[in-house]
Amino acid sequence: MNRVDNLSLILQALSLEILFKDYNNSDLMEELQKQDMQYFEKMIKNQEEILNILKGKE
Repeated sequence: MNRVDNLSLILQALSLEILFKDYNNSDLMEELQKQDMQYFEKMIKNQEEILNILKGKE
């Protein structure tokens, strides 16, 4: 019975470690998506400014 309890404790600890790693990965992915969105918005703004400059020269 003691072996089962020890094994159960080890498995629970491993499960908790996996859960924490997944949580950290989720936070990282959210931050990367936020940065991607900001980057793309800035790219679109810059392209619009370039188009406006080019239209003004025509």
